[in-house]
Amino acid sequence: MSASVRRAVRPAMPWAERLPAPPRQHLEDDLQRSVVAFLRLALPPDAVHFAIPNGGKRHPREAARMVGLGLVSGIPDICVIHRGRVAFIELKAKRGVMSAAQKEMTRRLLYCGAEVCLCRSVEEVEAALREACVPLRASVA
Repeated sequence: MSASVRRAVRPAMPWAERLPAPPRQHLEDDLQRSVVAFLRLALPPDAVHFAIPNGGKRHPREAARMVGLGLVSGIPDICVIHRGRVAFIELKAKRGVMSAAQKEMTRRLLYCGAEVCLCRSVEEVEAALREACVPLRASVA
């Protein structure tokens, strides 16, 4: 006597295929835009700031090209230079964590004498720059 075992088949869910993917959140991009807008207003004329676009997905060939041009993993997002002093700002969303490469680069930059800070808001950027003795012409508050 052979018993056949029937497996339960899940009913098709036609609605599941039509659901759109949830929109990607670019929380760190939004934060960086806000920080750059603040720096444009707040930094004195004798200070320079610039973003270091290391992040994002790249084709392996483009990534190899960028490494050949000097791209280094772990560099913070923004650099501020004022009267010979350098401050690097790593921006993270509320729940973001630094990668191992970012932690190692932070250690190396601190060893070289640069200021390095991890900030999660424009207010934290302002506080970090004031602590680094960068005079600011504007305040977030």
